[in-house]
Amino acid sequence: MKTLIVVSGGDAPGINALIARYLRLATTNGDEVIGADGGFEGLLAGKIVTIDQSIVTLLAGRGGTVLASSRVPVLGEDRAQQKLREIIEQNEIDKILLFGGDGTLRHVLPLLNDWGIPCIGLPTTIDNDVAGTDYTLGHHSACNFALQSIDGVLATAHALPGRIFMVETLGGNTGYLALAIAYAAGAQTVLVPEYELSLEWLGQRLKETTTRDGYALVVLSEGVSIIPQLEEAIPRLTGIRLRYTRLGHAQRGGDVSHFDRVVAHEMSRLAYTGFKDNVQIGTIIMQSGQLSLFEGKLSGEIKAPPDLDQYKFINEL
Repeated sequence: MKTLIVVSGGDAPGINALIARYLRLATTNGDEVIGADGGFEGLLAGKIVTIDQSIVTLLAGRGGTVLASSRVPVLGEDRAQQKLREIIEQNEIDKILLFGGDGTLRHVLPLLNDWGIPCIGLPTTIDNDVAGTDYTLGHHSACNFALQSIDGVLATAHALPGRIFMVETLGGNTGYLALAIAYAAGAQTVLVPEYELSLEWLGQRLKETTTRDGYALVVLSEGVSIIPQLEEAIPRLTGIRLRYTRLGHAQRGGDVSHFDRVVAHEMSRLAYTGFKDNVQIGTIIMQSGQLSLFEGKLSGEIKAPPDLDQYKFINEL
């Protein structure tokens, strides 16, 4: 069996760990693994590489990916199907192991299935926004990275009381990542795109929190619509100094947590076993804390909004 690994969309901590474990499983059993350099864009350009076992094992605990990714939607182009089939035949590829987030798994995976190309998808995004699974690889590591940064912010909050601190996370247009971080960090306020709050409410909330606790900590997702107004509006509405921290893409490159390493290893085992059992299309999902291989297409629906009860609890609504 010859597997082609393709990384599509954003990177996430744990991808290298999963590649390393899958490669070890395959080579131990006499199978071959190759990689696409640059996602499907690179694949259609013929950029296929051998994956160095020693290097990917060395990088297993680090974020990023040894195989470059791409967001370019090349599979929608004319002749994409024919070209992909030619490359698969020329390189004697039997299966595709596909890393990706919500867009990749909702759109690309079914397309490959329609084209008759055996493929198993791996939900890998720090945003944790893939419908059909409770967890996506990399989310836990990104939360840990954010918490370390927030601990540093809180050191200043206690040393210099009387200030408002805002920490902006990634997450795109979703708030799953921000909510998880806010709850673990003990933030007094969390802002997510799914549940919008007014500037007036926020100003009053932060005044009360700063008076009560000596500081105010707000965790917010990058997709919140009022972000452009915050740095001017909050000091004006509260009369309190605001310190704004944007974590940015550093969250994707943090070290891989113990939990994500375990998830990566189990995902690789399930995917390899699925291919050996001749699964034509599937996705590794987590439900109620258990990983499994879901055969067939996922629902394609948008994931349910972040936990409303947790959101209300943090904001004391």
